[in-house]
Amino acid sequence: MSMSHRPSDETLAAFAAGRLDEGLALVVAAHVEINPQTRRDLADIDALSGAFLDSIEPEPMGIDARSLSIALPQRSAEPPQRPSAPPDAAGLAVLAPYTLGRWQSVGRGVALRRVEVPSSDSRVFMLRAQPGTRLPAHRHTGAEWTTIISGAYQHEYGRYAAGDFDEADDRHAHTPVVDPYEGCTCIVALTGNVRFEGMIGRLLQPFVRL
Repeated sequence: MSMSHRPSDETLAAFAAGRLDEGLALVVAAHVEINPQTRRDLADIDALSGAFLDSIEPEPMGIDARSLSIALPQRSAEPPQRPSAPPDAAGLAVLAPYTLGRWQSVGRGVALRRVEVPSSDSRVFMLRAQPGTRLPAHRHTGAEWTTIISGAYQHEYGRYAAGDFDEADDRHAHTPVVDPYEGCTCIVALTGNVRFEGMIGRLLQPFVRL
């Protein structure tokens, strides 16, 4: 389990506050599920937020707010049941509420599986690449957030292994190369478009829809 690459402080704070697009949040949640250090960081953020709220003087509740609080179901003392991972979802329990598409080949040694997130503005999918696969050089017009589930890859910004989070945007251009022994499985959220670079990439562009 790698802990070399994790979400930025801004991303983790936005995730904790519920301010992220649902597709982007799902990829962060997958990282939190498999990376114990980030789980601890998130718990620290929640504790700080709770302490801040406790320091604020309470305001009298209006009649509507009071009625609403009475109508809300009481929180159970029982701990919530951990959802089970859907079949063939690489063990990710965070995918339990979502519909997964079929694995489809999108190039030599690379398969893609859509994750349906209807309320999201981003596109979410699982990606599986065979050992030694070299992906075309590309950049993005928006965000590309990736949680590595198993295996590893490397590009111009470092090596990313299981448990890592790769947070790229339109400032980054890279050429991922998959680990020659382990291959790689990851979950990705994209906003904007993928722009392939170089002659081979431009030839591939009309055939690849991520």
